[in-house]
Amino acid sequence: MNGHKVVFLCLLGLLLSTVVHAKIIFSSERDGVAGKQSGGVKGIYLMDDDGSNLTLLTEDDELRPYPNCWSPDGQQIVFQKRVKPHSNYSIFVMNADGANVRQLTDNDDSSVGRASFSPDGKSLVFGRHVRVDNTTKFSITVLNIETGGLEKISDTMAAKCDWSPDGKHILYNKGVALGGGGATIWIIDAEGHNPRPLIPPPQQAGVTIFRSSARWSPDGQQIVFTQKEYVWKRIPNLGVARIYQAHRYMICDRNGENIEQLQIPKDWECYGIDWMDDGNSVVFSAREGMPLNEPIPLNFVWPPCYIYKYHIWTKKITQLTDDPGWDQTIDWISDDVLPVSPQGKKKVTWGTLKQ
Repeated sequence: MNGHKVVFLCLLGLLLSTVVHAKIIFSSERDGVAGKQSGGVKGIYLMDDDGSNLTLLTEDDELRPYPNCWSPDGQQIVFQKRVKPHSNYSIFVMNADGANVRQLTDNDDSSVGRASFSPDGKSLVFGRHVRVDNTTKFSITVLNIETGGLEKISDTMAAKCDWSPDGKHILYNKGVALGGGGATIWIIDAEGHNPRPLIPPPQQAGVTIFRSSARWSPDGQQIVFTQKEYVWKRIPNLGVARIYQAHRYMICDRNGENIEQLQIPKDWECYGIDWMDDGNSVVFSAREGMPLNEPIPLNFVWPPCYIYKYHIWTKKITQLTDDPGWDQTIDWISDDVLPVSPQGKKKVTWGTLKQ
């Protein structure tokens, strides 16, 4: 074998050994009973976005960790967990391999919601509420990661915030009173100005519509969100029960127009959703076969909650996990930003190898 071939094969081996796959982080309760929503050990898992190479990053059955999102450079993962059993959740960050865990928010009387990175990776935004003089104060809050400083940008109730890829806007869901409760998707400027509903409040009389979990597409041009539809009904021997009519998975343009429903069965209840494949697919967790138009029986056996991929153009659904537990709270990241070493991923072209 001549020297050029040896060099070529060595470089080829190096290239193949540093291949990086897009990743999904998610929380899961495993080794428990699928019929219990808190029957397993709660942990944060990492896997390739085809469902392979499952890795446990951290677990704690009492402190209940669950991930929020990747940092834009793929180096860190923001997550929430309790500091002590039954306390409010605080925000933490760890390296992508689960090491170097740091607490970012204090374990005080406040409660924080899902956090989202700013595009430059320097800040986090989340909904927060705190008890002050027997009154609950709500806000959208921005955390400076380097200094630890908190800035309240809006006095509004907000849940599941998501910062736009261009850094200009923040999505969140907010409760409404019309139709017996529910919620819809709101948008606000990143500086805290001009809060407004992205999608008008639901108008279906007698039906509660709860829109949530809005996520920007990677190019910032579309938004995916979930929609639950239910009514309240008095049931003999049960009292007032919530009766689901549909669980829907929706996409709209960044201005809230051109709303499209994904072809996912309406009896699949969603527990987490995000974009993947650079906007060509959606990844979500769901329980199949949930009762519709009737109360959930007391002896109902809860189905497992798996993670699925939905390809937008073909409408094909692919199951990615199969553990009989409860997989949820998902975040996807492209292989374009994931490093293969502390120095970052090095790209090698075939032209360079041939030389």
